[in-house]
Amino acid sequence: MAELLKGGATMLAETCPVQGCNLPLFRLRTGEILCPIHGKVYIVKTEEEEKRVREELTVKTILNRLEKYVLTILNTYIENKTLSTRELIEWLEVLERIYRIKNAARTK
Repeated sequence: MAELLKGGATMLAETCPVQGCNLPLFRLRTGEILCPIHGKVYIVKTEEEEKRVREELTVKTILNRLEKYVLTILNTYIENKTLSTRELIEWLEVLERIYRIKNAARTK
């Protein structure tokens, strides 16, 4: 907690929503809110906001899993030298699409 305060974070009156944690939340200079133990926390005021945040987190999780899956496949093919140039290009295009979607979601 001291490191967060030294880094310019502000301690908030709210506590971590994770059951049993109850540590104070901190607002970073970027506006991001986090728990020193559990990381980023989303504070929502309405059910609509909660639904939006859950959807965004679900999309991010799926994209991260897809990215990891594609990279695993590429590594396997490259190690076994069973990937044609055309197949490599196709997999790289899939990876590029994942990165574009992730970047678009970040700038939203």
